Amino acid sequence: MRICLYTDTALPKLGGQEMVVDALARQFLALGHQPVVLAPKPRKLWIGRETYPYEVVRHPRFYSTHLFVAWYRRFLLQQYHRQHFDVLHCHGIYPPTYLAALLGAQLPTPIVVTSHGGDVYGENVRLQKPALVERYAMGLRRADALVAISRFTRDGFARLCPDVTPRIVDIPNGVHLDTFARRSTTPPPGFDKLRPGEYAIFLGRLKYRKAADVLLQAIARAALVTYPKLAIVGDGEEWAFLHVLRDQLGLNDNVHFFGSLSGDEKLHLLQNARFGVVPSRQWESFGLVVLEGYASGLPMIASDLPGLADLVHPEKTGLLVRPESPDELAAALRRLFVDDTLVRRMGQAAKNVVQQYDWRIVAQRHLALYESLLGSSQRLAA
Repeated sequence: MRICLYTDTALPKLGGQEMVVDALARQFLALGHQPVVLAPKPRKLWIGRETYPYEVVRHPRFYSTHLFVAWYRRFLLQQYHRQHFDVLHCHGIYPPTYLAALLGAQLPTPIVVTSHGGDVYGENVRLQKPALVERYAMGLRRADALVAISRFTRDGFARLCPDVTPRIVDIPNGVHLDTFARRSTTPPPGFDKLRPGEYAIFLGRLKYRKAADVLLQAIARAALVTYPKLAIVGDGEEWAFLHVLRDQLGLNDNVHFFGSLSGDEKLHLLQNARFGVVPSRQWESFGLVVLEGYASGLPMIASDLPGLADLVHPEKTGLLVRPESPDELAAALRRLFVDDTLVRRMGQAAKNVVQQYDWRIVAQRHLALYESLLGSSQRLAA
């Protein structure tokens, strides 16, 4: 099967959407299919230095999110004429799905759409512009199937275009289980300040939405004999603020910032943690960090938000708390820092649950969807 993954952002930029597109393309290739990723040029691109096992085709960056957008459909049509792909999978509603809709009968192939959350978030500035909302709806109406990675994106699709609800298919994102199956022996600098199995871990961007500040307040309120230990992995605009807050709360010896980590150093911190915490205050489209914690054998404490609550099974694989409730979060922290039996039981359950999220299985679910759409179109053509 020839599959075009059209995304408005791709590697080498690092983020959730970029990693999902890369994972799917690699899995499709490994399963014997022919994926091609179509994407705008990144802001910084070293021509000829991109190395991926699958084909990547670049077109010029979008001049504007409003003006001249329709002009870019020519690049999608050129790619179709070059490859005659069997399925077009758009990652992002606007512009990719909108451009596919503009081509109409010129693009006689099933169109699948995945939202990664930001484009269906109610407070997205684009959704404050009626003209863009209509473009969103036009793209969704043209799609043959809409992949909801969580309740958050399912609800977003339905809110933007209620008549597409029957075409929504629930397929979550995945995790590379083989990565977590091996033990890392590469601790990051500063790991000597922590003891394996005795610290919680926060992994994510240090931005307001991720609510690391609420987690620091909860650590200070946990009321154990000594303050519990916390490893914070990530960077972002709240780095300086969080350091000041740590000092004000008297947590200098307990909260350790490791910056942005990847590979074996990130893996080492995850595999030696006691449990993970995802205290987001606003929205999460999908809790990839929850799956990474599960794959490392960790119970997870998370805010009770759709993209997280879809993955955390209360009292089985972790605990859910109300967003922006440091007292409720502190109580959950106390339970998992004190109860060894509970942590072991939840950690094992998490490892069992995460098996269904292996990227190979997730990719196969996408392929089954594509094949069903191709079968339907062939029946209609006959």
